[in-house]
Amino acid sequence: MSRPTLMKFLRLGTLLTLTFSLARAAEAQSDGRGRVEGVVFDSVHTRPLAGVRVLAVGTGVRTDVRGNAISDSAGRYEIDSLAPGLYMVGFESPLLDSLEIVLPPRKAEVAPGSVATVDLAMPPTAKIRAAVCPAGTLTENTGAIFGHVVSAETESSLAGVTIGMAWREIAVDPTNLRPTTHERTASVITNDGGWYLACGVPTGTWLTMQLEHEGRTGSAIRMTIDDTLGVAIRHLSFAATAARPAADSGAVGANGEVEAPLSGSATLSGIVRGTAGTPVTGAEVRVWGTAAIGRTDEAGRYSLGSLPAGTQMLEVRRIGFAVAERSVELRDGAMATSDVQLQRIVSLDSMRVVAMRSHYPEFEKLREHAALGAIFLGPDDVARQNVGLTSTIIEKIPLFRVLGYGYDAVVTTAMGATARSVCRTNVVIDGMENQSINDVHPNDIGAMAVYRGGMITPAMSDGGCGVIMIWTKR
Repeated sequence: MSRPTLMKFLRLGTLLTLTFSLARAAEAQSDGRGRVEGVVFDSVHTRPLAGVRVLAVGTGVRTDVRGNAISDSAGRYEIDSLAPGLYMVGFESPLLDSLEIVLPPRKAEVAPGSVATVDLAMPPTAKIRAAVCPAGTLTENTGAIFGHVVSAETESSLAGVTIGMAWREIAVDPTNLRPTTHERTASVITNDGGWYLACGVPTGTWLTMQLEHEGRTGSAIRMTIDDTLGVAIRHLSFAATAARPAADSGAVGANGEVEAPLSGSATLSGIVRGTAGTPVTGAEVRVWGTAAIGRTDEAGRYSLGSLPAGTQMLEVRRIGFAVAERSVELRDGAMATSDVQLQRIVSLDSMRVVAMRSHYPEFEKLREHAALGAIFLGPDDVARQNVGLTSTIIEKIPLFRVLGYGYDAVVTTAMGATARSVCRTNVVIDGMENQSINDVHPNDIGAMAVYRGGMITPAMSDGGCGVIMIWTKR
């Protein structure tokens, strides 16, 4: 679906803005005037649509006769002091504007001293999805992502940018009920105007995106597409100065060397708050792929410097809260602001434990029949590490080495390595092999078993490079 094709959907908000000023004339209610009222409904989420601007515009030569109102929490709106006549009524929606989709306005006949009722609604999911992607393209559990790519140095549109996408699909073997993971990939290229559209990508799961332009690859960006609507808008920027050669993108270079963390002259600051809006103290704040890591102060403020330009990923962690990830737009020599709200993890009240059975029977069985030299860390052992990254735990174990940073980190071992290769350790998280060591935070680890290369390992492939098995808390 090309950008010119999407442009055929004229936005009501844009059309009205070009026609007249949105400022409502200050008019006192007088005899003979009427009003328009009604309810705005969100058909996608099946609930009232609150906080949207509803517009009423006179028809024909009466376009200077107008009114507007904001829908309340129940989706209700009222536009008073309207002179008698015929009006066109519609509402503005940032989502529909971003997708360049608009519903035609509805007619309302306002009689002297009377009320005209006009109910409005966001189009249903099927209509929005069909407007974005060709009919039949989007099947169950798939969606679309759409956006614009610009240069972080010049802010101009970038044509010919390849946007690579990767995700994991988990399947269960019906014979042994063991989960298996399959890596899936896709790619799209921006058009002459810098716009891209990817149809058929998964919804409700993590999707990793990377930009490649003129032989250089930008930072990884992670997101999910809401499976209710299945359409996401993500505008991106690419900084050539903050990108690596395409052949060497990632934690480990083409020759096995460790890639230096990304850096630049951008800065990022903000405030981290909890659900109630109170500042969160001591939260760990970091930008993927960089050496910049900070903590929030008593007011919840943080500040990170020497950051690369372009679209980057900000990550915020704090014990007792769910991890927050969001993309941020950075520019060299400029300060960007990104406030973050953390969602508290619900925990049970304290209780006395009188009997307990292990939550990790496979871990206990392996420890009972442990091979010489294997390392086993239970819940208390992991908690005592008191670190912010799981890779930091592994770095303390002899013969293991961690290459790269954050989600790009790779665990290697000296066993089985050659002068020209890296011996990559198999990281198994809840039975899924070949995972990233930092896909799970230390606070979420219930148990861990570490086997060095060359040891007798469980029924997992190690290739002589060792196996790290992790069980998350249950």
